[in-house]
Amino acid sequence: MTGGSSPIGYLKAWHTNLYLSADAEKVREALGEGIAAATMFMPEKMTEVSESQLRVAFDGDAVLFSDESERIFKTHGLDKFFEHEKENEDRLLDHGPLKGFLEALGKLQKKFYAKGQRLDCPIRTYLVTARSAASSGIRALKTLRAWGLEIDEALFLAGAPKGPMLEKIRPHIYFDDQMFHVEGAAEMGTIAAHVPYGIAQKYNNQHKMSTGK
Repeated sequence: MTGGSSPIGYLKAWHTNLYLSADAEKVREALGEGIAAATMFMPEKMTEVSESQLRVAFDGDAVLFSDESERIFKTHGLDKFFEHEKENEDRLLDHGPLKGFLEALGKLQKKFYAKGQRLDCPIRTYLVTARSAASSGIRALKTLRAWGLEIDEALFLAGAPKGPMLEKIRPHIYFDDQMFHVEGAAEMGTIAAHVPYGIAQKYNNQHKMSTGK
């Protein structure tokens, strides 16, 4: 309880790994302080999820990684994006706002692995990205390996809708920087969390203006 004051100043002192809120302004404030944060959106009807395994799904660009590649796509189009990724396949992506949260999950997983629970670990992570499995996907995987991070399953959708794949995975929460993916996940019954970071926010705001939402 902070008496109406913002709680963000306390998060670093508590070494907070993830801040979730329905208040988008506080989420942006937390991100500005370098804290992994996202705005939660609850579906009207929730999909049934596992009671024995925590499943966390992440988008890649502007979530785990920086928005460097997404900027190329938004400003120059898909062909230029693929060209850029091919040219930079061996150059690591910069970290995004939720990299630290994936690291925290990885540390917990390793504790279970040490007990011989790799195959039945109660935490499972997913990368669900619009990247293709070709050069753009390879760069993402190389970056994760260089960081010493593991993703249990990496799904490269090559621009296909994410909703059906999330319906199959049934994560407890899904993180994405683009509102139409967040809305699509919520429509499928998934708890979705919007990460207001990177160039996509410019387009999210344009979408709100054009739809009145």
